[in-house]
Amino acid sequence: MKQTNTYIYGKHAVSEAIENKPEIIKVIFRAYRTEDKALDALIKKSGIKVKEMTGNNQAGDDVAHQGVLAEIDPQKMLLPYKEFIDGLTVTTDTVIVLLDELQDPHNVGAIIRSAAGFGIAGVLIPEHDQVQVTGAVVKVSAGMAFRIPLVSVGNVNTTVRDLKEKGFWIYGLSGEGKNSLNKEKFDSPTCFILGNEGKGIRQKTEELCDIHLSIPMHPQCESLNVAAAGAVVFHEWSKQHPNALNTK
Repeated sequence: MKQTNTYIYGKHAVSEAIENKPEIIKVIFRAYRTEDKALDALIKKSGIKVKEMTGNNQAGDDVAHQGVLAEIDPQKMLLPYKEFIDGLTVTTDTVIVLLDELQDPHNVGAIIRSAAGFGIAGVLIPEHDQVQVTGAVVKVSAGMAFRIPLVSVGNVNTTVRDLKEKGFWIYGLSGEGKNSLNKEKFDSPTCFILGNEGKGIRQKTEELCDIHLSIPMHPQCESLNVAAAGAVVFHEWSKQHPNALNTK
């Protein structure tokens, strides 16, 4: 699904993009009579084209742009699955996340942020029926969308089958999962599948999972939102794989 006129906004998001993925930026817009010496020096050094922001800013009047926004090519943020998987060194310390029809950009952004924080090797984003990379996703990710591989995949089930052939153990997160998170030993290359906010993981995909994983919770709370659940699971995985948190 090709996107056009996608904007990121705010000083932090734009600075992260310039420093980590300048090739995705088409043009930067700066508000008249706003100044930030560090940001302006970074923009000047990048050589990226700059235009004055219009009165009705390009990303919409409801965004907190802090005087700067950038139009990006979101397709350049996404690695093709084959390129990603062929370049990935797979060990028992390897974990990836596969999204399955998430619709809330805030959830996707929060998942990307947590994934970056707990050593996930990449976030796989389906091309269809799934929120893509938007300004809101980038904003909520706190710039981590530019630091962790975001991977474009076509058919989810085909991707899962390929991962299984490559030795990955597939975990589907589900409130009804029979395997408790606090008893699971993550001793193989791991893929966590996070499903739709309302429907969960689709049935055909769920059938491909090796393990249906649940988070032990107090009975007064039925469930966690998908982004919160993801963060809990990523943290538990990272406790068993401290090498994944080592800085390179």
